[in-house]
Amino acid sequence: MANQTETAKLSLVGKHSHAVAFTTPDPDVNQSEEILSRLPAILQTTLELDDLIQLFQNELKKMIAFDSFHYQHRDVLCDINTAKRSQHNCTYRLEMNAVWLGQLTLTWGKKFSEFDTQLVEDFLCKLVYPLRNCLLYRQAQRAALQDKLTGLNNRAAFDNSLTREVDLAQRQHTPLSLVILDIDHFKTVNDAYGHSSGDIALRMLADSIIDTLRRSDIAFRYGGEEFALILSNTDKESAHSVAERVRLGASQLNCNDGTRNFGFTVSLGVSELEQGENVTAFFDRADKALYQAKKSGRNNTISA
Repeated sequence: MANQTETAKLSLVGKHSHAVAFTTPDPDVNQSEEILSRLPAILQTTLELDDLIQLFQNELKKMIAFDSFHYQHRDVLCDINTAKRSQHNCTYRLEMNAVWLGQLTLTWGKKFSEFDTQLVEDFLCKLVYPLRNCLLYRQAQRAALQDKLTGLNNRAAFDNSLTREVDLAQRQHTPLSLVILDIDHFKTVNDAYGHSSGDIALRMLADSIIDTLRRSDIAFRYGGEEFALILSNTDKESAHSVAERVRLGASQLNCNDGTRNFGFTVSLGVSELEQGENVTAFFDRADKALYQAKKSGRNNTISA
């Protein structure tokens, strides 16, 4: 592409069709130049990735009447699809300095002309730098809400998510359950095998939890050896079953610190959100159920 910068790379892949019987109307060159000239200022108004993609789509739509717009970046969990795909498509793989910026696909019921594809590429050259900045911002946000040891969401993410999920469940009158758990006698694990072995136990438990949950469930390292699970659209009985699977999975883990094998168990408390209940009361019931599980002998699940 003649007008791309040295550091921006746009790779065209997939079906890239030029017009034969169908052509776009005579392009308004002045309009396209005007939109392109103001596009950088528009794209620099946000650091939110989804908002940036929407702004870009809005401006491009003023020049090309494509049927659907698709942007995907798996590493930051972004997958935007505006409509069902049509017959003809242009797909661009976006990179900058060997850094992956995602993949963009436009589809149309008729073939793309040379003017169309050149215009898209001109627009994409204006997108890559704001896109890189939005991706860096999104990655920084995710890092701030991630527990570095286990890779799970952290306490700040839990507080935000629980408030959001409680509000949503109350508005939509859907079930929501919460599971609180921690490792039994975790201090004994640290004392007997060392803190590095305790870290191994925490990581292995986190992996076991992820393997147990559905895609819609959210797992958190709440603090220390404590974990929390938010189970949307899940009643207490189903949540208890999930908790039991987590408990059994943890009891079967075989940890090794390089010289010794060791295992551990977990205790869990479960609560289902009641109509009109606030976040604090909801959490406290699960926490009290966890206390009862420990009091009754540990390696146990109690539902409030």
